[in-house]
Amino acid sequence: TYGMSPLSGVGFAIFGNYLALVKGEVEEGYRYVKIALSLMKRMPSIAHDSEIMYYSAHTRLRVEPIQSANEHYIVAHRGAMASGAVRFAFACAFVYDNNSFWAGKKLGLVVNSIKETMKQMIFYKNLVMLALLRPICRLSLRLTGQSDVHQRDDLTNIFGENRKEGEGVSSKLPMVMLTECFAKFSEGLIFREVDKARDSIQQYLSIQGLTTANMNNSGDFFRVFYAGLASFYVGRELDDRLMITRGNWCTEWIEKLVVSASTWNFQNKAYLLQAEEQFCERNFDAAERLYDAAILSAKTHKFVNEQALSNELAGHFYLDTGRKIKSVNYFLRAFENYTEWGAVAKAASLTKYFEN
Repeated sequence: TYGMSPLSGVGFAIFGNYLALVKGEVEEGYRYVKIALSLMKRMPSIAHDSEIMYYSAHTRLRVEPIQSANEHYIVAHRGAMASGAVRFAFACAFVYDNNSFWAGKKLGLVVNSIKETMKQMIFYKNLVMLALLRPICRLSLRLTGQSDVHQRDDLTNIFGENRKEGEGVSSKLPMVMLTECFAKFSEGLIFREVDKARDSIQQYLSIQGLTTANMNNSGDFFRVFYAGLASFYVGRELDDRLMITRGNWCTEWIEKLVVSASTWNFQNKAYLLQAEEQFCERNFDAAERLYDAAILSAKTHKFVNEQALSNELAGHFYLDTGRKIKSVNYFLRAFENYTEWGAVAKAASLTKYFEN
């Protein structure tokens, strides 16, 4: 009647997430997560261990290095499959694949993992998770230079119905629409497509206001980070102060995580947002220092994708401020970083800045 049970760890993990992700009390939330994991070791349960691993990983992503913390989701996925909790297993797999992409795992490995996950989702007819995963699959393929055409229609149409993209589940569920908008404004930033970035951010914000979704979930700091960068990019290109103000908010949000959560995960992100902020405000000396700090921090903390992006944005900064020769070195380093990540198509798009 009294005391702890194997289910207690789930409660501790969820409460830890509430403290860390909603209340902003990361240290205290992490303490409850560690209690949950300790209980799991003392009272192992096939039925509940995967849940404890899954919910604990949300807070661990804030505190521990993302590259290692994210692996707990795939462990949770295997446990859920073994216990027969297939839908929960796909939630684990989706978060794992999504975070693997944004954390800069080798793109070839990410694409292979996504394709395998989607095959399983098709087999079990999990349309919602399939729709959630497809935008990041599409962006991964564009970065690697692979054609989306080669994907069979049943990746989006698993029930044999005739649906065009944007119809069916993806046009009705806000969480799917938010995921699509996030991928699109990130794509607009990465490939320098300002109209796509602007329209997708605006659509994202219009949906966000209609749902209970917020920036307090496990990997939503990726959305804040890229939304901030895209907002600064659009604001500068279109002289839109409202967009720049949104970028300022994103910068402040990430800065708080540097202090409360993890220098490893968030320092380089904060530096890059600050650099873009100073660029918008025409404080060029400060921007120069911050771009270099962002590049060094991303390299130190093993975010090769963000190291690439930092070098590229620094290159555009120097190019836009009339220092073309200096920009070349940054574009060259961005080319090398993108190639290392596996984004060969994106890397190839940069050659125009230095080939002559």
